[in-house]
Amino acid sequence: MTKRTDSGILEKFQQPFPMSFKVIGVGNGVTDIIEKVKSFGYDCVGCLVAKSTDDCIPMDDDKMAIIVARDNEGLANAIAKTYHDAGVLTIGLVNGADISCYDTIAIDTDSGTFPEVIKILLAPLATMGYICYDFNDLCTTLHNRRFFKTLVADGKSIEDGVINMQRKMENVTVDKIEFISALLYFNREKLSAITMDDMAPFNNMMSGLPESIDVIWGVNFDNTLSDDIIRLSFIMSGREL
Repeated sequence: MTKRTDSGILEKFQQPFPMSFKVIGVGNGVTDIIEKVKSFGYDCVGCLVAKSTDDCIPMDDDKMAIIVARDNEGLANAIAKTYHDAGVLTIGLVNGADISCYDTIAIDTDSGTFPEVIKILLAPLATMGYICYDFNDLCTTLHNRRFFKTLVADGKSIEDGVINMQRKMENVTVDKIEFISALLYFNREKLSAITMDDMAPFNNMMSGLPESIDVIWGVNFDNTLSDDIIRLSFIMSGREL
């Protein structure tokens, strides 16, 4: 298992790198999803609704494309293939996705939760943090991994969040996981710092995972969180997940 660690108080934070990420809605009924993603306000993310493959041609600076569709999976797969063939990290939230057109597709989700899944993927790339999680980390987790799943758990402390996440993990086939990106979020205006002692429950949970799982983790700010809420997000991937 691979872990990121720091010593003392986690006090150095880094800016995310500006990169070109696209969220592409395909077919009917995706406008609400695209508008929700736009409302996140991430400067590095471009959103559009595509009616044909001509509407979205991969550009040299494109690094990631998230393809979203409730129907018209044939067009969604065709658009995904153009990005995948161009070497762009291509992620599918598509019913009836052809896995050969994507690096990875979401499982155990439905269109009602697509905006939440997209936010889980984008948030660590578009926000500052004590321990930075960048696009290379996400690419390591999802590139050619076939399937991925996300989980979110909140708590009044890191320990509380860990307990809630462990309960959710009971429904996951852990031995099928190859990579986990584990992200901790807190409101910097409410909680000024996190120490290594605070991190102990989180570290213990990571250490308790099978050695076959590679773990990449980060600690980020989310000033939309209320009071002393700690949020823990997992992005899990595996070819047999």
